[in-house]
Amino acid sequence: MRILLTVGHSKLKNGSYTSADGTEMGGGNEYKFCKSLSTYLKKELQAKGHEVDRVVCPEDVFTKSTEEKQYKLAIEKATNYDLTIELHLNASSNINAEGCEVLYKTANGKKYADKIQKKLATLFKDRGVKQRNDLYILNQTRSPAVLIEVFFCTNKKEWKYAKANKKKIAKVIAKAL
Repeated sequence: MRILLTVGHSKLKNGSYTSADGTEMGGGNEYKFCKSLSTYLKKELQAKGHEVDRVVCPEDVFTKSTEEKQYKLAIEKATNYDLTIELHLNASSNINAEGCEVLYKTANGKKYADKIQKKLATLFKDRGVKQRNDLYILNQTRSPAVLIEVFFCTNKKEWKYAKANKKKIAKVIAKAL
C-alpha cells in the first residue's frame, strides 16, 4: 500500500508552533512529538512492506497556518496514495482528559480508522472513531484519510507514557494496517 504520512501542524517563521502545547500542564508539544513519532511510524510501516512518504512542513518558513494545508494537499494530489494518515495529539483544559481517537470522513476512511483505533486502544483509553466533515486533511485528499489523535498532550500521565513508548505506539499503528 502507498501511504502518505503527515505530521499535523508546523513551526512558523516567527518561531511559534501552530499545534497544542501541554507543557504548562506537565505534558508536551504536539508538533514536536508527532514529528518524532512519524519517523518511527514510517520505519514500522515500511517494515510491513508499505511504501511511505513522510511529510513534515518546512520549519521557520510559513507565516500562517493555512500554508500547511496548501503544502500538504499539493503533495497528496501529485501522487496516487492508497491512504493518507495525519498524526495529531488531543489537548484539553481538563488535565485528566485522556485517550485516543481516530477521525475519518468516508466509508473507506472508516475502515482504516476502525482498525487503527482497535489497536491503539490497547495502549490508551478508547475514545472511539469519529466521523468529521470539517477537517481539510479528511475532506480534500483523493485517497481515504484518517487523522489519529494519539493521546492528550495535556495529560501528564499520558505524556510520560507516550514519550517513553514512541516505538511501541508506532508498532501498534503499523500492525493495524
